[in-house]
Amino acid sequence: MTHLPQFFRVRNNAGAALMAVLWVVALLTMLVAAAALLLTQDLDAAAAKRQIFRARMIAEAALAIALNPDMKPDDPLLRRQISDDERYEVVVIGEDGLLNPNMLLQTPNGQTLMRNLLVGWGIPQRETAIIMNCLLDWTDQDDFTRINGAEKKEYRRNDIPFNRPFRSLEEMAMVRGMNLVEQAYPQWRNWFSVYASGLLDVNEARPEVIAAVTGVNIQAAQRLRNQRLGPDGLLGTQDDFLIPDVPNALAILGVPVNSPAGQTLQTLLTTQSARKRITVRVQVGDLRRELAVLAQGAGIGGGVTALLEMRESQAQEPFSDR
Repeated sequence: MTHLPQFFRVRNNAGAALMAVLWVVALLTMLVAAAALLLTQDLDAAAAKRQIFRARMIAEAALAIALNPDMKPDDPLLRRQISDDERYEVVVIGEDGLLNPNMLLQTPNGQTLMRNLLVGWGIPQRETAIIMNCLLDWTDQDDFTRINGAEKKEYRRNDIPFNRPFRSLEEMAMVRGMNLVEQAYPQWRNWFSVYASGLLDVNEARPEVIAAVTGVNIQAAQRLRNQRLGPDGLLGTQDDFLIPDVPNALAILGVPVNSPAGQTLQTLLTTQSARKRITVRVQVGDLRRELAVLAQGAGIGGGVTALLEMRESQAQEPFSDR
């Protein structure tokens, strides 16, 4: 049997030991790197949670300020830079500046307006008629299917349609054919609210909504909006001009008060919303959050009797630069 010299045996043992040491060092390096990565992720998660918590605190404090009955729309407390990387802004909009789809579907005139909206958004006449019947089938209380409408058989489900008025725009989006509206005009939700009273608030409505309801041209509707906003063109500032009553609004729109159209519009329009949506936008560092509350009552400057809805989400709209 051949024996290696002592010198070679020592070198082999030393090489094996060195390889073991290097392997252990590499393993420890990997473990340290993994631990550091996990620690970094935990720190990032903790920092994000702190940001969200801080944003929620600021939003709730700003909401409490906005709900004060003595608050004015142009009060600087509604827009505040707290620090270099923290700020908030409160935006109050009357809910009656939007259309209630349930109210529209209950009357022939409302159904005509809904059809005109769908056609104006690029839906062909035939598809518009089908969508209208599907909307009516969803909100009525029977299981009778209108021509080209949709009840349980057409949906192939026993739990829809609900056969009651819409309780949210998410429900309205479930109606057969509304996917076509989504494709043609993704902003359709900006026209409706199931919480609106059914009367259109001319102080809150956008020009295109005013034009659609009143039948005036968009230029006349824009003229009313410009007068409402005042010279600076911004809502919630000192130069805002609230249209005092419907006859004044009709005069700005160029509709004679005593004309048949004027008399009809006096039953469809208002100058004050019974419900207001209070939106608080908050920025904490690079985090932007939004708290939206629907309040029953006159809102800022008039007190609130109930909170009907509250939602928290990532901010959808930018801060106004003022």
